[in-house]
Amino acid sequence: MTLPVADICPALLDHLERHNKVLLSAPPGAGKSTYLPLFLLQQPHWHDKTILMLEPRRLAAKSIASYLAARLNETPGQTVGYQIRHEQKVSGQTRLLIVTEGVLLRKIQSDPELSGIDLVIFDEFHERSLQADLALALCLEVQQLNEQLKLLIMSATLDLNALSQQLQAPVLQSEGRSYPVDIRYQPPSNDAVWLQCAKLALRESQAQQGSLLVFLPGQREIEQALQFLLEHNQDPQLDCYALLGALTLEQQQQAIAPSPAGRRKLVLCTNIAETSLTIEGIQLVIDSGQAREAVFHPRHGLTRLETVAISQASATQRAGRAGRLGPGICYRLDSPEQWQRRPAFSKAAILQSELTGLVLESAAWGCAAEQLFWLDNPPAAHLAQARWVLEQLGALDAKGQITRLGQQLVQSGADPRLAAMLHYGRELEQQGEQGAAWLAVVLTTFLEQRRPSGEDNLDQLLSRPLPSALLQQAKLLARQLNISSTFQFPLHLTASLLSRAFPDRIAQKRGKGYQLANGAGVQLFADSGLQGAEFLVVADVLFRDQAIASLVVPWTLPELKQSWQSHLQQQHHVGFDEKAGRFIAQQQLCLGKLVLERKTLTQALTEQDVQQGWLSYLTEHSLQALPWSEPARQLQNRLTLAQQLGVGQFPAMDEVSLLQSAADWLLPYLGRITKVADLARLDLYTLLWQRLDYRQQQELHQYCPDSWRSATGSMIPLYYQDDGAVVLSIRIQEMFGQLETPTIALGKKPLRIELLSPARRPLQLTQDLASFWRNSYQDVKKEMKGRYPKHYWPDDPAQAMPTNKTKKAMQQ
Repeated sequence: MTLPVADICPALLDHLERHNKVLLSAPPGAGKSTYLPLFLLQQPHWHDKTILMLEPRRLAAKSIASYLAARLNETPGQTVGYQIRHEQKVSGQTRLLIVTEGVLLRKIQSDPELSGIDLVIFDEFHERSLQADLALALCLEVQQLNEQLKLLIMSATLDLNALSQQLQAPVLQSEGRSYPVDIRYQPPSNDAVWLQCAKLALRESQAQQGSLLVFLPGQREIEQALQFLLEHNQDPQLDCYALLGALTLEQQQQAIAPSPAGRRKLVLCTNIAETSLTIEGIQLVIDSGQAREAVFHPRHGLTRLETVAISQASATQRAGRAGRLGPGICYRLDSPEQWQRRPAFSKAAILQSELTGLVLESAAWGCAAEQLFWLDNPPAAHLAQARWVLEQLGALDAKGQITRLGQQLVQSGADPRLAAMLHYGRELEQQGEQGAAWLAVVLTTFLEQRRPSGEDNLDQLLSRPLPSALLQQAKLLARQLNISSTFQFPLHLTASLLSRAFPDRIAQKRGKGYQLANGAGVQLFADSGLQGAEFLVVADVLFRDQAIASLVVPWTLPELKQSWQSHLQQQHHVGFDEKAGRFIAQQQLCLGKLVLERKTLTQALTEQDVQQGWLSYLTEHSLQALPWSEPARQLQNRLTLAQQLGVGQFPAMDEVSLLQSAADWLLPYLGRITKVADLARLDLYTLLWQRLDYRQQQELHQYCPDSWRSATGSMIPLYYQDDGAVVLSIRIQEMFGQLETPTIALGKKPLRIELLSPARRPLQLTQDLASFWRNSYQDVKKEMKGRYPKHYWPDDPAQAMPTNKTKKAMQQ
């Protein structure tokens, strides 16, 4: 059976001959993952060449390799092989090797030229995973060392025209071979999303003959829906399965395997089944329209799992699973109007992920992350936080250069945090701490498999019998690392080991909660038995109304100081004593943002001491502690808007930037202020205005003026709102004859006109004066003419003369 992608294969051969980068767009079912690689292997020009194909998920890599090998009447490891974490089937005759992203990164780092590799295929690139973006960036670097290397980037749903311009690569388009899918919208109810989908699935399983695929946001919803279905399913021929990334490969394969004759299945899945995997017999898809995404918050140094609305591209992918083998049906928990408001494409992971691994891989390559080619530039705040963490891990030095330890962490292929803990466990073992390395292995396995729930004290968890599946996985990892397992754990080392993975999450008691070493705050559960602990190490955080530590181990100050002795810093600190109402000097022992010990100093404070004290005070309390007058706030909003619109060149005026540059514009005026109440003497507007040179001051007046001249010659103040709107409040008579809405910033910003009565009371808010004169004005006129008879109310305001006078004054 010929697949649609076969039609473009001759053109693909030609493009690969003439270009070193090619983009291929093909919808699900076209055969880009299953037909195209074998086609290339069978071409004379490619008979002696080797291809690496990148798959985002382990299950997809293994399944596709098995399928392709079977097409050649072989077993995986011959012509077609695969290599995933902890498992590989490859031999000297392998010419097509299917790998996951981490494996590809290891190959690049160990062989910067990818010697012997002729083509790297990026499959399912539209998922835009963090590691896929990193692998592409490094492959583009490899091409500068190996001119023979070709890249083929394949996607089902992606803006390939934009990608083509960025990569300077041609695009090939393949038609799909999907059957029609009947899209039906199911208005959401007040029930939980898992219950809505489960009920709908049960109803439709009785009405339809084929198998069903239900997309839910995450593991929690899948487990709840599966339990409901197992309790309420009355069809003995319908088998219910969960398909999750957290399951073993064997469990995942059971969910996607064809049903026995006479049976069908209902599979509950996350977005793991959007692409790559084909579940035989699916005729109906139920799409919750939601997914769980990991969103990193650099200010707190924590990643939060957030339930988000999926993009139109993802929804199209999900619906397409019902049309792979025949006509199908897709129910969307949505309305047609709401679906149209969804974003066209999903956000790239690089824009909202923790970048610790990416920064370390870049350093191992020999450059800063900013020096690589990115389709979307990684956020500066995320990069800065990643570098700070890697310095604490000992993987980078103060200059951002990779250390010997950092090289070892990269070579391990594990997450940098967990790799650092494994390395430290080995060190402790060599120092005579028996079982330390095995404890590190168990902690690593536990952290990789655990799903956040309530609070867990790791010491207590490890004192109980471990689940057999976790223990089996830990022993597998231990064998790979040549580490011996033992029957008992040295639990006195748990906190020290865990702190090597999470140095930024060493926590100190502060008020009713805890402060982390990165400066963020967390709480314990109200019924936690650890409430009185002086120090904790926090490995996991739940986000509810606030950040709550959910996987912790207690620690003491002596143990902490002994473990981190070489990282502790003595610093001279001047801070404001709230109780005494004055500044005091201290000698502090610090770890990150934590102050472990304080010793009050008695010497007199210098002017520089007071300045630094105020800087610490404002860092803690924010710049809101300053006397923000309305003119100062307006100036800040004007400058912020000018920057957003790209007019003029001005210094950043957001709070973070102002605080970072406070030493230049603010501290010189704080050296003689010793009381909080005296801050009110500061003229904040003048201080901010003086940050601009003469040219910038004139440009600001030009682009974002503080007032607007009306046709009557009056200078009317403009009000710059925090949301970027600019409001002109003006009496309605002064706007007569004005058809076009006034603008500022070279016409980029229309004003929001607040039309006032003669008594300066609001009448109408508009950004379309011409429409107001034609429509709403007549109603306003009827009401206002009787209330203000002395003022001018023309029948045709669009043609009337503007005025700021009464009718009598106009006649004179």
